[in-house]
Amino acid sequence: MGDWWLSESERARLDALRFPKRRADWRLGRWTAKCAVSGYLDLSRSPEALAGIELRPAPSGAPEVFRYGRPAPLAVSLSHSRNTGLCVVTQAGVEVGCDLETVEARAPAFLTDYFTDDERRLVARMPVAGRDRLVTLLWTAKESVLKALGCGLRLDTRSVNANPSDFLQARDEGWHRVSATETSGRTFDGWWRDSGDLVRTVVVYPKTLPLCLLSMRWKTMQDDGACAETISARFLPYD
Repeated sequence: MGDWWLSESERARLDALRFPKRRADWRLGRWTAKCAVSGYLDLSRSPEALAGIELRPAPSGAPEVFRYGRPAPLAVSLSHSRNTGLCVVTQAGVEVGCDLETVEARAPAFLTDYFTDDERRLVARMPVAGRDRLVTLLWTAKESVLKALGCGLRLDTRSVNANPSDFLQARDEGWHRVSATETSGRTFDGWWRDSGDLVRTVVVYPKTLPLCLLSMRWKTMQDDGACAETISARFLPYD
């Protein structure tokens, strides 16, 4: 397939990236986003159709979807880790964010610098064997909210307080509930899932019905084995 699923401007951007890892991450992100958008809109996944889908940065830096040079009425969020990309796409007007992180040990200073008092107390109550997983989950929820707000890590991560209500009861790799409240008092509804050493989180505002549609699709790039996880979500807000 080569790079013909990229638009002409995207191929130019890829050619300008100097470092192989940066090139691979950027390429994976675009592939994941294009698969997510094409799945949501039920489009062809031919290279020509995918090339018509572009992600462009808004003034805030958050990604916006364009089709054939025109803004698309969609909301999108993107993340990647360990050669895996994650993208969530839904209807315009929804604040949505996602994050994908690898479970790993964190230094105590990480919690002090980036976590709220409530979050640190929650981690302290957790048996040692589950702390790294919980810390990763809290971090993905916080990053997801910051992405939904359109500011990313430019905002203090302690301005978001995450609460995975069913963390201790989760015994499978399905989707579980999480919420996160930011300093203005708004609470983002969310879901988290872990598989292997990766934790995924999706958050949305306004608050949605519990039974929203979440569909997972997997796509493997032909030439480097990278994997794209795409979530198409049609959220139904509470009245």
